[in-house]
Amino acid sequence: MARGGGAKGQRPQGHGAGGRIPEDPVPGGNANLAWWVAGALLVVVLFSLGYPVLTRNSGQGAGVAPPGMGGATGGGGAVDLTTMSLEEQGTILFNRVMGSSSAGDTADVAFFLPKALVIYGELNPTDPDGLYHYALLYQVGGDFEAALAKAQEGLAQIPDYLLLLAVAAEAYLGLGDEAAAREMYTHFLDVFDFEMGQLRPGYEHHQNIFPVYRDEAEAFLSSG
Repeated sequence: MARGGGAKGQRPQGHGAGGRIPEDPVPGGNANLAWWVAGALLVVVLFSLGYPVLTRNSGQGAGVAPPGMGGATGGGGAVDLTTMSLEEQGTILFNRVMGSSSAGDTADVAFFLPKALVIYGELNPTDPDGLYHYALLYQVGGDFEAALAKAQEGLAQIPDYLLLLAVAAEAYLGLGDEAAAREMYTHFLDVFDFEMGQLRPGYEHHQNIFPVYRDEAEAFLSSG
């Protein structure tokens, strides 16, 4: 995993470290827009659960948890995050947030999402796959501006990266910009076949989600 130097915890201006957990995922949006965002996000959350967040390269990510991180509860019981590398902490917290979100446990999300964002701020991933997962965390918290910023950061490196095109489209929907979402989804479909043959880093972990994103893009574009 590529990590940025000298920019730990960096986020777009105006976004709190804990993100937001709104009751309405699209404040001020119309019912159709809210349906698209909530439905697409739930699909991503359900699929992402159980997949590694970041590549655990030997010698990278070692470090102690920031003060107050405590532990997290996984499938096998309580886990002491303070004994793990930052990347291991990121994996556990990401999966916990995604699992809780898919189960509709907003209290659990509100508790673990800030912890996950702190760890991601320390890791400061700069590779497209890491930025995709970072964007998903912000998306779960309803911070679509921050999710979009992370997606755009990765797209600046690889403009055709399918996962980031999809999450950027969803973020634009969350912000009420259907025209920009349409542009992202059109781009996604235009490069889909070629990109699926590229085997870019991160694609191997998400093979099942690509047809879901494709169907989502086609359905949105055909809706008007």
